[in-house]
This record gives sequence, structure tokens and C-alpha cells, in this order.
Amino acid sequence: MKISQLIGERFKERPTGCVIDSHALMYRGGYMKYVANGSFSQYPPLRRVCRKIEAILRQEMDRLDGQEVLFPAALPASLWEESGRYQSVGRELFRFQDRSGIPMVLGMTHEEAAVQLVREYAQTYAKYPFMIYQIQTKFRDEARPRGGLIRVREFTMKDAYSFHTSQKDLERYYTRCLEGYHRIFARVGLPEVIAVASDSGMMGGSLSHEFMLLTPVGEDTIVRCPHCGFCANKEAVESSDMAADISPEGFSETCPACGQRGLTLSRGIEVGNIFQLGTKYTEAMGMQYLDQEGNPCYPLMGCYGIGVERLAASICEARHDERGPIWPVSVAPWQVHLCCVRADDAQTKEAAGRIYRQMEDMGLEVLYDDRNVRAGVMFSDADLLGAPVRVIISPRNCQEGKGELTLRDKSRTELISLEEIAGTAGRWVRELAEQLESALDR
Repeated sequence: MKISQLIGERFKERPTGCVIDSHALMYRGGYMKYVANGSFSQYPPLRRVCRKIEAILRQEMDRLDGQEVLFPAALPASLWEESGRYQSVGRELFRFQDRSGIPMVLGMTHEEAAVQLVREYAQTYAKYPFMIYQIQTKFRDEARPRGGLIRVREFTMKDAYSFHTSQKDLERYYTRCLEGYHRIFARVGLPEVIAVASDSGMMGGSLSHEFMLLTPVGEDTIVRCPHCGFCANKEAVESSDMAADISPEGFSETCPACGQRGLTLSRGIEVGNIFQLGTKYTEAMGMQYLDQEGNPCYPLMGCYGIGVERLAASICEARHDERGPIWPVSVAPWQVHLCCVRADDAQTKEAAGRIYRQMEDMGLEVLYDDRNVRAGVMFSDADLLGAPVRVIISPRNCQEGKGELTLRDKSRTELISLEEIAGTAGRWVRELAEQLESALDR
């Protein structure tokens, strides 16, 4: 891809109204465009990041024996009436009527659709267990969208639903999914994400966990015990039998798990969640199977969600400097950013073009800045687009038969011969990928 043909503009000034860095940087870098409150269009760089996140999600869901399906975005309200949520969910649920006057909803989550899809299929115990998942647009009429892509009204979600014949089997699979989620976050470059006990809220069920990226700009408050490792969403602690009177300082209260004092409070962004739903939906919607003795039973469900754009924004929030995002190689819009400094110089342009073709032939994802602009503008754009590896071809280095190879985080810079620079860039990309993979074993 040549940057002269890339749709979208990049600019230096921080936009007004951006309260968190990821929001500002994704505006400045030409990743997205405001459409309406809580609604954004995606330019190619963000679309490429999200597609890579989706690919990782599919790989990890398949690894958990998931089968991909697709539900309608617009659903008849009758399905939500079956579960009882049409009445219980508030104004965040988009409700409307079709041209025939039939009540409809826009799916903010798809438990009802999942049950409706499989309740005729799974009428015998021999069909269990199984898991289905989709990656699809969701709609939620948020009262206060904020933080760019952190809290929006329209978003892409990977939502999965598992079905089981016993609580023991549900718990076993729930544990697999919990481990699978840690793999996902490590693969996208956020191995520090933690799982915390949470309140099931409108989803229902007996047990749930949220996956939190700890950051001062997060919306959620996390209660942590330095003695036993207890970790939970503050709302879950306050609404449970373990409730503690958490003070604003959060340092003098007793841990509900170990009884020692010294709880701490941290802020976090929720980047995923998993729930043990039990029979909440299957019983309400009349989904049954016959067990080995021929007795009718309600299957138990689990559900597992990750918002794609929110995860992209969270990665940017955790992996950036004052100049722009520092994308992990697994989700970077491009692996290599090639800068041709002084494109008006014939020797430099010929060398850069040759290296561009070599890297493309190697299968590298390369963004080639072929514009005749000042070096400062070129490097500023490269910082905002955040490719992990950068190749700089300039007239002075060309005369010495070399080019500059550097990492986006500035941790490594080398002068490499023009004949070897494409191969070395490929090796650096592989090394970065191996470093990410090593986080899976920690």
C-alpha cells in the first residue's frame, strides 16, 4: 500500500473533546471519523486492526471447539418477550416496528437468538456439549457514549454461547474459556489484562468475570487485595453477600476473601466478559432435551463476549507514546512502514521502490510513504500509523549503500546494507511475533 493513495488525513493538533489519549490519537491518525454521538466510520488503518483482532478471535474460538454462526441484527421482539428481557431491559435496547407494525429490536446481545437457533436441534443429551459464536454488529443506546470507541452505540462484538447438560460440564468449559481469553489478550499484546469477579447484571446467571485492562482512564473500579489476590469489580462486591463498606481511599477495608485489611482500588477498562447463565434463557424459552433416562431437562448455558473496536482502542490506550500508537505486531495495520525521504531524488526513489517490492514479495505488510514531503511530516505520520518496524531510505545513507531500520518504540536502530534491509526487516517482524507468543507461556 502506498500512503499517497491511503484514504484519510493525519494532523498534529489534539482534537477538542477527546478526554483520553486513544481517542485523540485515533482521530489524529486517520483511523475513524465521527458520524453521530457514539457512532463512527472506520478508515482503512482501523479496519485492518479490527480484522486482525477478529482473526485472532476466530482462531481462539475454534480452538475452544466453537462453531461460527451468524444471527440477524434486527430481531422480532417476541424472542425477547419469551426471555422476559423485552420488559426488563431499559432504554438502551433499540425498539421499533417494521412496516407491518410488528415490534422489533436491534440486537445488543444474542442469547435469545442462540436459543432459538438450536432448541430444535439439541433435543437429546447426545448433542451436548457444544458452543456457537458470531462476530457481528451490536446496537446499544448508550446514555453517555465516551472515550471514542470505548463506549459507543454501535460496535462489533464476538459473542459466544455454550450449552451443557450439567453444572460440572459448564464449569469445566467456563474454565477453558477463561484460559482462552487470557490467550486472546496476550496475542493482541495485552498480557497484563486481569480477570475479576463481576456482577451478572441484566445477563443473569450465577457467576461472571470481567477482563480488565487497568488504566487511570477506565470507567470501572476494581477492588484488589494485596494479601490473597482477591480481585473483583467494586459493584459486584457491594451487591454481594461479601459486601464491604469501601471508602473512597480504599486502603483500610477488610478483604471479604481472606479477612485481612488493606484493600486497594484501581480503575480499569472492561475488554471482555464471560457468564455462567445456567437455565435462565433455556427455561424461559422452553428449550429442553431428553437425558439418558428419557427425562426432559433444561440445558445450562454460558456466554462469552469481546468488543472488537473497544479492544482496538484499549490496545492503543495501553501501547502509545506522545507521538502515536505503538501497535503490537499481531494487530498492527501494517507490519513495516517504509519512508522514502526525498522522493524527488532518483537514486533514493529507485532504492525505496526496489525494497518495497522485495518486502511485498516476502509477504510482509508494507505501507510505503512515496510522497515528496518533508521528513518531519513523513515521520510524524509514521508515528501516528504505528507500524512496529520502520525502514528509512534517504539520499545520504543511499550514497553509502545503506538504509536505516528502526522499531516504532525507538528501542532499536541499525544501519543495514540496501541488499539486506528487506530480509532484516522480515526477521525483525518475526522476532516481534515470537516475543508476543512467548507471553502465552508466562
